[in-house]
This record gives sequence, C-alpha cells and structure tokens, in this order.
Amino acid sequence: MLYGMDDYDEFGLKKKQKLNLKKVAIVIVIILLCLLLGFVTFSVSYKVINQSENQNNLGINNEYNNNSTINNNVVLSNGDIKGEQNVYLGNHFQIPNHNMEKIELEFLPQLNENAQDVIKDIYKSNEKQIYLTFDDGPSKDITPKILDILKEYDVKATFFVLGARVELYPDTLRREFEEGHYIANHGYSHEYKKIYQNRDTVFQEYVDCENSIKKALNNQSYSSYLFRFPGGSSGGKYEKVKAQARELFSTYGVAYTNWNCLTGDAEDRKTKEECITKMLETKGDNNSIILLMHDANDKQQTVDALPDIIQYFKNEGYAFKNFYEIF
Repeated sequence: MLYGMDDYDEFGLKKKQKLNLKKVAIVIVIILLCLLLGFVTFSVSYKVINQSENQNNLGINNEYNNNSTINNNVVLSNGDIKGEQNVYLGNHFQIPNHNMEKIELEFLPQLNENAQDVIKDIYKSNEKQIYLTFDDGPSKDITPKILDILKEYDVKATFFVLGARVELYPDTLRREFEEGHYIANHGYSHEYKKIYQNRDTVFQEYVDCENSIKKALNNQSYSSYLFRFPGGSSGGKYEKVKAQARELFSTYGVAYTNWNCLTGDAEDRKTKEECITKMLETKGDNNSIILLMHDANDKQQTVDALPDIIQYFKNEGYAFKNFYEIF
C-alpha cells in the first residue's frame, strides 16, 4: 500500500489516507531499474543480431566471389562447358580508366567541342605516346586474333570500323567495346565512288555506320564522334568533296583523324618484317604516333607483326592510348 492508514479517528469517522513517501520512492527506483535493464538487454540483442547479419552477408559475398571464378570450366551461352582456367563469369568490363562521371554514363564517348584541336596537337606533341588504330574491320578471323594479342599485352587500341562489316560480325564489335577499345567510324561501304559523290553522301556513310554500331551494341546512345575518311581526310581527286564534308562534320561536333605512321599492310607488304620496316621508316623522329594498321580478313601480316610492334614501343617507353583520352 502506498498510503498509511489508521482506521478511525476520535469521532468514529474513517481517517483520510496519507501518502507513504518511502514506499513511493521504492516503487520509482524499481521502475527505473526495470527500464535500465530493458535498455541494456535491447542494446546487447541488437549488437548480436547485427554481427550475425554481417557474418551472413560476408558468407554470401565470399560465396559469390568463389563462384565468380570457376577453374577449368566455362559455362557457354548455349549451356555447354568449355575447359579454361580462371574465367570470370560475372559482369565483365575491360575498359580504360575513366572518371566517375563517365562510369555513370556506361563508358560512352562524350562530345568534346575541342576534340579536333586536341587531335591536331597529337601530331605536334613531343610526348612518347602511341595510338594503335585498325581500319576496315571487324573481320571473322583477323580481328579476334588482334584482340587476343592486345589483351595479352594489356594494350588498348582504336578500331575504325565499317558499318557493313559490323553488321556481319556484331559479336566481335561488342568484344572490342567491352575490352576497352575505342569504336570509331570509317564509314559504311568503303566504296570511294559511292562515298565521295558529294558532302552529304560522305555524311550519310558516317550516319549509316553509327547506326550499325548502335545496333550491335544494343545502345542507341552510343556516338563515336570520330571519323576516318577512307583514303585520308584530304588530297586526291576527291579533295573538294572532302573539304566540304570536313566542314559539315564540324557543325555536328564530329572530329576526324589521319595518321603519321603506318605499317603498309594495305599495300604490297605481306610479311611482318616488311611491315615493321615500313613502320620504322614512317615513324622517323616522331615521338607522338598515330599508327595505321588494318584488321580485314587478309591481314595476317598485321597479326604476325603486332606483338613485335607493341614490344618495340614498350621498350622505347611509350604510353599506349586510345581516343577515350579525348572523348
């Protein structure tokens, strides 16, 4: 009882109840102790649960990481198993280093209004840098071999693709992109008479090739912003049309580039030794190099020469770049 009571007063009336302060104090202390005990119990339980969940999550992550690499077996898209070691089966993007903004944009090239000036500066630079470029692909046999070599040496290149070839080998185009190589535009047909009728036919070749790339990548947001004129951007009997086309490209923010070094693999040089000799001749004293090669299906000499070319420039202290440096 919280109240003390003497039953009746001197008049025979029931006395008024008086509050027992001592008992009230005891009750309050008991309540506070119960609350404190409950809080401590809750805190301990919460910490134990969190530790358990973290351990579970760690187990899941470890299981995922362990399952992401399967030694000696690769599950193919058709369900077959192909023997291969240490093959990563998760999401796989081999790409150049990008800033976070580009990563959020799924590694798509970004419009650079100063790109043409930057490209011109490459030819003037004294920096030891090399842009490996391949025209006229993708092809059935040669392009995959080139990609294998580039992967082995951990080098990124730029592929100036033909729209008609992209439509034949879209899987190879996707591999180029996913392994970090820059996909640039070389027109659709490579038929000079068709391309150089006028400035609009040149631009249409660019548009048709871009559409082929978008379809192969299943990404309508992809734009290369970079064109290589078949036969070069100037000179020859089509110079007038090319000049008009260059001006038209600039209004759409599309840059173009040529080369200042080549292997001659599109000429009569059919051996790797001949290709390397031509490369050294055309390189001259230049430090900053845009090297022209081809990955059409008759360019086995390019496959043969490429490892030696890469090793030469590595030994000379060159940085290997592609046009993600600019876009």
